[in-house]
Amino acid sequence: MKPDGHLTIAVCDDQPLVLRQVEQQLERQLAGVPHRIVPFSGSGDLLRAAAGQAFQLAILDVCLPDQDSGITLAQRLLALQPDCQIIFLTAYVACCQDVYDVAHVAFVLKEEMSARLPVAVARACTRLAAAPRPAGGARLLLGEPGDATQLFQADIIFLERRVRTTWVHTLQGQAATGEKLESLLARLAPDAFCQTHKSFAVHWPMVEQYGKTLIRLSGGVQVPISRRYAARVRQSFLRYVTALQGGPAGDGEAPP
Repeated sequence: MKPDGHLTIAVCDDQPLVLRQVEQQLERQLAGVPHRIVPFSGSGDLLRAAAGQAFQLAILDVCLPDQDSGITLAQRLLALQPDCQIIFLTAYVACCQDVYDVAHVAFVLKEEMSARLPVAVARACTRLAAAPRPAGGARLLLGEPGDATQLFQADIIFLERRVRTTWVHTLQGQAATGEKLESLLARLAPDAFCQTHKSFAVHWPMVEQYGKTLIRLSGGVQVPISRRYAARVRQSFLRYVTALQGGPAGDGEAPP
């Protein structure tokens, strides 16, 4: 079963050959599914990325060369993103008992990867597609009685103001409203959404890369950061990361 919406997959292994093999298998299997594969060679890079983007699936080597094992990495990733589906990879059968310290979809030996990884990925996709959406999930209401649209905030990728219309781009498509961008932002989660330009606002969990003048979102869309909003964007990103980590909000600067 295909998952709903865009599928972003983290793959972490210190062996470049294994990373390429996993990417190739995923590309073949997910040819008909909107997806993006993000490779990592160490746990630190993955966790830093997870502070600014959501992963629906993570395929992790159990034995990593840095301070975090794949098991510890999975625990830390799930603390940031509890709904992420975990698949473990390893070359050593002896590691199989350790992985049960953390919730995961499957444990795949690298020598059996071509046969078993597609089955594990299919199982993860089925779980993602079947996962119930929280009944209390925050929503954004557009329009008036008799002509209203209700969107889940979690599905919003970015907002764009063009002429006299604001377009709300979501995982399911886009919706239009005459309401101004600033008015919509006042009704959205303040730590998760940020205006980057007079005509654009982004949803931080959908951000794949935060640069000095541009933000790249899921699906490859690029949104500008104007000089007028640059400082606010830095502060918003810091609040978002702090909220993810469960700490108190501060006034320091986030990395550009």
